[in-house]
Amino acid sequence: MHRGVVILLVLISMGIAPLLALASDDSTISGTISGTDWVSSTVTVRYFDPYSGNNDEINLKVTEDTALTRGTDDISLSDIEQGDPVNAVYYNDGVSGLKIKRLADLNRAAS
Repeated sequence: MHRGVVILLVLISMGIAPLLALASDDSTISGTISGTDWVSSTVTVRYFDPYSGNNDEINLKVTEDTALTRGTDDISLSDIEQGDPVNAVYYNDGVSGLKIKRLADLNRAAS
């Protein structure tokens, strides 16, 4: 019976491994900030979807590992405002949703 469990676990892990690899692939999106939630550390990006021809929105989680920049300056989540144009590199961790690796706020750096 123990041997059967080991074989089952190996087969399951072989089936899950490709899915986990897909979940770690990075995606990039460009758009404007339509909302910021400081409590849940998320931003909502409004973008043009070329497949549907419509504008759409996506919610992305800012983590402690997320690099937030404006020009060459590091910024914080509180510096990001509604309407700011952004580029974001994000990934799906397969557990808790879409997380941002890098977000570049394209507003001019503060003088």
